[in-house]
Amino acid sequence: MTTADVALQVPVPPRRRRLRRFFFAGMALFATAIVLAAFVPEFLRFAAGTFPIPLVLHAHAAIMVAWIGAFALQAYLAAIGQTALHRRLGPYAVGVAAVAWLSMIFVEVRVLIVHPIPQNARELDWMLPGPLIYLTVPIFLVWAVHERKRPQWHKRLMTFALFLPLLAPIERFLWIPADKGFLPFLAALDLCLLAPIMGYDFYTRGGRLHPATVRATLLLLISQAMLFALWGTERWHRVASMVVHFVHG
Repeated sequence: MTTADVALQVPVPPRRRRLRRFFFAGMALFATAIVLAAFVPEFLRFAAGTFPIPLVLHAHAAIMVAWIGAFALQAYLAAIGQTALHRRLGPYAVGVAAVAWLSMIFVEVRVLIVHPIPQNARELDWMLPGPLIYLTVPIFLVWAVHERKRPQWHKRLMTFALFLPLLAPIERFLWIPADKGFLPFLAALDLCLLAPIMGYDFYTRGGRLHPATVRATLLLLISQAMLFALWGTERWHRVASMVVHFVHG
């Protein structure tokens, strides 16, 4: 426990104490709401027979829902003080997260296989968000596992790992202008993740950000900066074209 953590162990009002306990479970509910808002319209069209969804994508959806559910369960157990059970289930939750990560990679590769070879540079640029997600998520997961003995670090890092894949449903929000490039989608993701967690830090820590939030945000912004550094470059277009043609055989 750090000196800062000790300093924060002072009596707090019941309302603030409840927020501290249940905030991360609430973030799981928020993630669920984003997923439902994005995918329920597609599933309704699927049920009406106007939007075919391959069986393998149903399996992928189930895995991603399981990951959100595992996070929600772990956050709830921690909130109600079931720490021992939370720790026993921890490896299984991380295992579900790892399977979800592999599922994301599978879906990304499947897209390259079943879709036609991109014919213009714009399509190659829109392949970049996939690597951003499936290369960054495991960093947060491994980091979170490493910090499991420091709960305040652990739960924040796991929240970053939970929210990064939400870029996929956010891309389906028709009210976000796709003609403005990818920045509006990343901005929406950052707003959904950073605004609540920073607000939580300010409210519960007397106007200060937790070091885990600061460092995780820095890593997130660096990864996004790398995306925009590659976006539209001839170097990325060559690499992406090679990958697409390799996958297509």
